[in-house]
Amino acid sequence: MPYDANLVLRGLYGGAYVDLDENDAAPTSLTVNADGNVCVDLGPLGTGPTGMDCVVIMHDQATTYQNTCDIVICESDHLDGDWMTILSFNRVYAYMRELIVRATTAFDCSDDIGQVLTATTGTDTGVIRAISRNLMTIGGVGKIFVEMRDAGDTYATAGDIVSSAVTGVGTMVGVGRVPNWSSGGKTLVRRFSTMKRYIRPTCTVSAGGNFGDVDILVTNQQHNHVNNLYRPYTV
Repeated sequence: MPYDANLVLRGLYGGAYVDLDENDAAPTSLTVNADGNVCVDLGPLGTGPTGMDCVVIMHDQATTYQNTCDIVICESDHLDGDWMTILSFNRVYAYMRELIVRATTAFDCSDDIGQVLTATTGTDTGVIRAISRNLMTIGGVGKIFVEMRDAGDTYATAGDIVSSAVTGVGTMVGVGRVPNWSSGGKTLVRRFSTMKRYIRPTCTVSAGGNFGDVDILVTNQQHNHVNNLYRPYTV
């Protein structure tokens, strides 16, 4: 079975882990397809009012730079159609760097997120994916998360000047580091509820990408554990 009695959906197919890659396809039945996706029958009442947790565990680092992975959970009352997205996880980027920066020219989220961040020293030219609000003020110190475009985008020079292609400029405090969620072992968690009977994952990986072993777990046992003890209070 692709899921157990507690409705925990396992990332196994044929007794082995299945890589999440660009060829993954949405399933159209309760059987596991060749890429390991599956539909889960929740029964006529769906999840119920307490809902369920969806946990994604990405065990491996992606194979190439500039890879992205989008994971959503869909719901429907019909296996052969009417699938709609019920929850989405944040896009996962393959290689990231976390920078601590002191702003000398204020950054602007609407202008700078998605722009290239160029370092004065070396050839670092990653793409800005998130910035701290502190950097929207001159003199503020905060983090910038940069998607590496190749192996050279390490931002490894302390005190280097970094500048967005549009607005912000700053000085690096220390050197860039690899955030722990960008080196394999990422865990993503979302809670959801649905009145629909079926749910399924739909995973989209960028062309040529491969994110390796991925578990998608669906369970309500975190909140209704079989070993929970109930003891009424006497007043």
